[in-house]
Amino acid sequence: MTPHEMADSMMDLAEQYSKYSGELAKLTKVEGEYYKATRPHVKSDTAVARQFQTTDEGIQMAVVRLKLKSLEKQMSATKLFVEVATNEARGVY
Repeated sequence: MTPHEMADSMMDLAEQYSKYSGELAKLTKVEGEYYKATRPHVKSDTAVARQFQTTDEGIQMAVVRLKLKSLEKQMSATKLFVEVATNEARGVY
């Protein structure tokens, strides 16, 4: 891939990251509502968190977090590749 194609790829990754960040924000709101409804009936915050993790939204939240982490790694690697290609083009090693 050329550096320009890599930069385009970086834009696509940033768009996906933004989409998943919005999804995570919505799930965080759902988690807060779950906490508010469940906490009075449970002994600890940790127990509520564990219960939430077993719900569909909790599982979805874990998946979204993993996707965000993956996208961060891909964006970092792409950025490094573009920087190396740019330095090679300038003759800087």
